[in-house]
Amino acid sequence: MSTPERRKPKRKKGGGQLAEARAEAAASNTVPSGQPSGIHALEPEEGELFEHDPADVGPNPMNRRLALRNMDEMIASVERQGVHTPGAAMKTTLFIERYPEWKEQVEYPDRTYILGPGHRRHAAAQAAGKPMLLILRNDWAKDRTVEQNLISENQDRDDLSPIEQALQLDLLRQRGLTGEQIAERSGYSNRGTVSKFLNLLVLPQEVQTEIHERRLSHSEGYVLSTVRDTDKKKDSETAHELQLRAFGWMRDEGLTAEAAKSRLQIQSTVFPVGNTKIDAASASDAGQDGPKAAGVSHGKHEAGETGTSGELAGAAAENVAAEVPIPHQSATGGENERGRESSKPADLQAGGDESQDQEERDRRTAAVESAERRSLACQLLLAQEKYSSAPELTTLLVNAVLSPGEWKSAAALAHSWLSELGKGPKNERWPSTYFTKLSESDDVNLKRRAAFAIALAANEAHASAHTHTWDERAQAHVNFLITNKAVAYEPTEYEQELLGLVSEAQ
Repeated sequence: MSTPERRKPKRKKGGGQLAEARAEAAASNTVPSGQPSGIHALEPEEGELFEHDPADVGPNPMNRRLALRNMDEMIASVERQGVHTPGAAMKTTLFIERYPEWKEQVEYPDRTYILGPGHRRHAAAQAAGKPMLLILRNDWAKDRTVEQNLISENQDRDDLSPIEQALQLDLLRQRGLTGEQIAERSGYSNRGTVSKFLNLLVLPQEVQTEIHERRLSHSEGYVLSTVRDTDKKKDSETAHELQLRAFGWMRDEGLTAEAAKSRLQIQSTVFPVGNTKIDAASASDAGQDGPKAAGVSHGKHEAGETGTSGELAGAAAENVAAEVPIPHQSATGGENERGRESSKPADLQAGGDESQDQEERDRRTAAVESAERRSLACQLLLAQEKYSSAPELTTLLVNAVLSPGEWKSAAALAHSWLSELGKGPKNERWPSTYFTKLSESDDVNLKRRAAFAIALAANEAHASAHTHTWDERAQAHVNFLITNKAVAYEPTEYEQELLGLVSEAQ
């Protein structure tokens, strides 16, 4: 019985007509092991699937992968089953012609093809000695859309780090595209998403490495990238020093990015002459050994639940934290200013006695400026989405409720904080109408935040009214700010003295 002649492989014609000569080129099925055979031996058409020797395919210089991860598993899979998911490729000569600015960075200009996406599959095919499954995408090079196609193909891959995605998006930014255009062409949801990736590239290299190696989350890195110097620059040497300082606190003390940024903001406020900051260890000791309000629970703060170390609470909350004004620099008038004024020592509000010696005047100045820093710390705490635990709120409210004489000044100060944060009724100048409208709201969390603000303000007013000694309540208030990870407040030398951390003789 004679063996029937083997049929020539056929292919779908797709959108173009195949020349008869090209069809005849597939007649021979005798090809070296590991090389494309049958239909894959034909010269491919645009958009067509084909196999090719990976040794004749070069990497794309636009690919911003910093490393090929988890390769052992992929190589083993390719050895067993071959490459089932195709990459994309263009003619190398065409790529160089359309992207002359990349010519010097093409690693293998003599290879027939250059990759689009598919570098891990390409490396695995080479290691396993298997053909590479590809789709011809010469139109990407012709239309100069290689960058955006690399991004859209790669953005959902788990093995790409946030830094790699940012570097890929940066290729489009370098071509002059706006955030909206980049989002549209690359498949990202909106300009804000694109900006959160690109902002990572302003960070110091040490921090970028931590994000790339996934020891620091994308959201935490973004918060650090919003730290600016006094000239509002994020990529200057000074800004990098601040970002690294905040990152050091996160790494060494377990602070959230928001808390580390808050500490920087608090440190940037004016210190009285001669005042110094205590180190983190002293602040921690103060929180453990100093007097605390009875029943205040620090469990959630110690567990890291006060701030979000993973996903951000939202762009609006971040912007609030970034733009919180220093209270004594605010131009807001009306009762808000009177609310702040109420936090100053009574003897200073009255003007004081001009005959007081310089030491007493310096002390009163230190008291006022320390109160302003605490006021900012309270405001930063209220800007967080997780600003207190239920036991903390209950304990602080007890102090406020049992001191009705403090309600007016506490409500005015709380009103100023919440209004500047954009929380609650809009355009209400008077605390009475503000809190009346807020009480009629259906937003339970907003009411809880407002109650917490009044409680904080009452304790702050109590502490600010004493310039020479602090009772247990005043000390507990400052210790609460020190030990709260959402703020990580660092007391001034004046406050350290009143907390009993330094002697008055010093």
